[in-house]
Amino acid sequence: MKIICNIPFAGRVMVLLLVCVFGISIKITGSEPNNSAIRLADDVAVIKLAEGIWLHTTYFDIAGYKNVPANGLIVIDGKHAIMIDLPWTDEQAGVLFDWVAREHKATIQKVVPTHFHIDCAGGLAEAHRRGADSFALEKTVEILRQTNNPTPKNWFTGRMSLSCGDTNVELAFLGGGHTVDNIVAWIPARKILFGGCLVKSLNARNLGNTEEADLINYPATLKKVREKYSKAKVVVPGHGRPGGIELIDHTIELCNNEN
Repeated sequence: MKIICNIPFAGRVMVLLLVCVFGISIKITGSEPNNSAIRLADDVAVIKLAEGIWLHTTYFDIAGYKNVPANGLIVIDGKHAIMIDLPWTDEQAGVLFDWVAREHKATIQKVVPTHFHIDCAGGLAEAHRRGADSFALEKTVEILRQTNNPTPKNWFTGRMSLSCGDTNVELAFLGGGHTVDNIVAWIPARKILFGGCLVKSLNARNLGNTEEADLINYPATLKKVREKYSKAKVVVPGHGRPGGIELIDHTIELCNNEN
């Protein structure tokens, strides 16, 4: 796999992310909910979660470990599309942009990295090259700027709502956890919550990398997420299989075990 080195701090973050995913299966099949995934490339797959909502899973080789998966969403409504979390690399981002245009006759016009790690913001330069606008928490923009990485063009401090045709995507920062800047994305029309790396899959046996975590506020943040999005039918973690609200409960248990 060719690694796009457009992220100067990739070496350090890649190692941290390797630790982050120790608690989940890194087998390719381990991150796909069922057998209906569509392979777009050796390291890019998509699967339909609901009408107009696609899970994208991309794979990356880290420190000798192959095919480490990371999840994101693509919301499509008519000719409009939003990507929640970019893939690891610019090449993978290009594959997803091309697939949306070719298969859905839509354009990814907005992208949202849910925190500053490479598995969320790695393809940001390509998204900008394709003309997409970008949105993130102000803290995420600050960290990416400090590390001389491509930065989102727009930022918010608490909550933001983005439109994708007639579909709304609500972004919210409810507190620190996996990182100090992790946000979640809620699609109320489909009752789908993208928890990102704040939420662990049921396969996770621990919180993984906690070097940049806010362990003090992590459990309280998760409880806020659970209360606010208690009607979620699907919860998507940053790594591993989607599930239901039990993923949040599981992550809270992992926090308690950490303490």
